[in-house]
Amino acid sequence: MTTRRLDELPAEHAAPILELLDQVRAAAAAPEGAEDAWAAAEAGQARIRTGHKAARRTLSAGQCAAHALRLTAAHGLAQAGPDREGASEPWTAALARAAGPIGSWDWDERMQGALDLRRTFKDLPEPLPATVRPVRAIAAWLTHAGGAGLIAPTARVAALVLDDRPPAEVLAASWYATHGPRLLAELTSQGGPTRGAADADEARRRDVLRTAVRGVHAARIMSKTDLAAAAGITRRTLDAWTAPTYAGTR
Repeated sequence: MTTRRLDELPAEHAAPILELLDQVRAAAAAPEGAEDAWAAAEAGQARIRTGHKAARRTLSAGQCAAHALRLTAAHGLAQAGPDREGASEPWTAALARAAGPIGSWDWDERMQGALDLRRTFKDLPEPLPATVRPVRAIAAWLTHAGGAGLIAPTARVAALVLDDRPPAEVLAASWYATHGPRLLAELTSQGGPTRGAADADEARRRDVLRTAVRGVHAARIMSKTDLAAAAGITRRTLDAWTAPTYAGTR
């Protein structure tokens, strides 16, 4: 049996895809000594073929880029408030709610997400508002769940993020939105943190888990109840770990 030789990513698409991925990884760098868990979370990315090399990196870059744009939209809506310009844009609000389809590789779920986004702007007259651009790009990206056709839309959403230059906190949250659930599963595979006084090893384990929990919380992909369950901690501990004034904030 012969193995089909995979082509390199086209240079014009590889540049934004790999650059975005490098920036996201740097923003969400693992705590010292926990690099293996972060790497395992990335390695768990869906195994979907694109017909080119670096398929898993392409998938991860696309999801990270789309999540970064989603988080930017959500932050913008929160800052605008209900009575300010931009708060009434249905396409921005729809993007802020699109974590589910962005995080999925199921074609039906992605296509429904694309349709939901397109419905908010498809009848607008030209020229379209500038705020439609990321929503339209993500809608186009969602219509692909693999194959060579995924590469160009991935490069476009990655380029939008690179052009937008979001803060490191948004880039880090986009990594956790993409890989965070697998990271939590990796960190809790031997059980959740123990209660009571902790020795040095247990304290270190808690610190690493706390970093992951704070990252997934910032990613806005699951409820507090689901996050506490995934991390094997109580809601009280979750609230303490994610409080803005927490003394251990990185």
